[in-house]
Amino acid sequence: MLSIFTRSFSRSSALAGVSLILVLSSHAKAASQTIFAASTSGHDRFYSVSFDAQGNFYAVGSVADGILKTDDQKTLVAKYLNDGQLDVTFGVGGYAIFNLAVGADGESARAVVVDSEGRVLVGGTIEHAGATDIRDRDVYVIRVNPVNGTLDSTWGTVGVSVLDFGAGVENGTAYTADGFGGLALDPSGRLIVEGLQKRVDGLDSDFVIARLDANGALDTTYGTNGTFTFDRDNLGASAKTPVVLPTGEVFGTGYSRRGSITFPIIFKLDPNGLLDTTYGDKGAFTTPALAGSTEIYSAVLQNDSLVTVGYGKSSETDNLDVVSLRVNAKGVLDTTYGTNGFVRSDVDGFNDNGRNMASLPDGRHLLVGGGRYSSANVDGLALMLNADGSADESFGEKGQQLFDLGGASDFFWGVAISPAGDKAVLAGIKGVGTNPGNDDAAIVVIDLKK
Repeated sequence: MLSIFTRSFSRSSALAGVSLILVLSSHAKAASQTIFAASTSGHDRFYSVSFDAQGNFYAVGSVADGILKTDDQKTLVAKYLNDGQLDVTFGVGGYAIFNLAVGADGESARAVVVDSEGRVLVGGTIEHAGATDIRDRDVYVIRVNPVNGTLDSTWGTVGVSVLDFGAGVENGTAYTADGFGGLALDPSGRLIVEGLQKRVDGLDSDFVIARLDANGALDTTYGTNGTFTFDRDNLGASAKTPVVLPTGEVFGTGYSRRGSITFPIIFKLDPNGLLDTTYGDKGAFTTPALAGSTEIYSAVLQNDSLVTVGYGKSSETDNLDVVSLRVNAKGVLDTTYGTNGFVRSDVDGFNDNGRNMASLPDGRHLLVGGGRYSSANVDGLALMLNADGSADESFGEKGQQLFDLGGASDFFWGVAISPAGDKAVLAGIKGVGTNPGNDDAAIVVIDLKK
């Protein structure tokens, strides 16, 4: 199928349930996309993806039997072989589904990493057991056997480690509870978890970094009894993906809000889980690139600097665009990246969002999220940047490709690069938005060699 789109970006489309090879334009890379319905009657969504050393990959998210908020949501883990096909020997037909807490929509897998032994670690949020308020949450991590998709009983309690950072509390019409940001492995193979907990003596949330030992328990030698909490000016936190340096130091990432303005947060911990106060301003980078909003959702290392992806705008009335920053080893915006330290990428004058990113062996960065060519429709967005932040026009016009996955609210939440560096896998959702129907999980494989 040949698809040429005349706007200032490349756009592809596919029939649901059918895998197609797409040539998006004279510059864009060949890609295949497949829609997977783990549940024919309810929502199923992918939020993260990760490769193993053999080139197989795992996508994780959530699945429910129905589309109502009261329908019980479960953890979804899928395994794909290196040719992009489901491994039908894993779980049931390629899907391992776990109902870790019977409840409503609180259970959702948001991140996956594969350790050096090939074991699959999946993290997210779960309903708090015995909570008096259905909105109360804990953080969980499961370890899954890579061959058959069963829980690894040597991890946590029968394969499940639940982290209860603190009790939830009503906050006006909202509710502050434990939250999940992301996972990373440190140089010794220990798991780093970033999340949220209610601030002590406050109703808002603080960032929290936890380190788990080989058995899934808190490593009490790290921080204070296994955790470190970070607060800036008693403002609410939004935790995202942690990044670990080869030295064992950890960056926590995300953003906070002051009034109607959001600003980025990167804080740095030493290998023992203590704040490195020499980094940035008293241990944190908090400089907004755009005055109206600058948010961080994911980040990768580039030498001794951190490159981020998120979105932002210049004013309250401005449209949102994908935004990437580069922050140097001292915690200062690197003005040699993009334009004065940041990249702002717009699809077509409507709101766009960046959610995740991965680095290629040649130093380029692949950013994913959602892009709009109209106010009423969102497509999955992939954006390729060169190491200096300039758009890689060989990937597509303005470095962009849009993927119409078949819904009105399509989105990519996860991205991973194969060990050989020859393919990128994008994981996300064919979303129905406000239309009738249910969301389906989506996988796009981009051939980086062609």
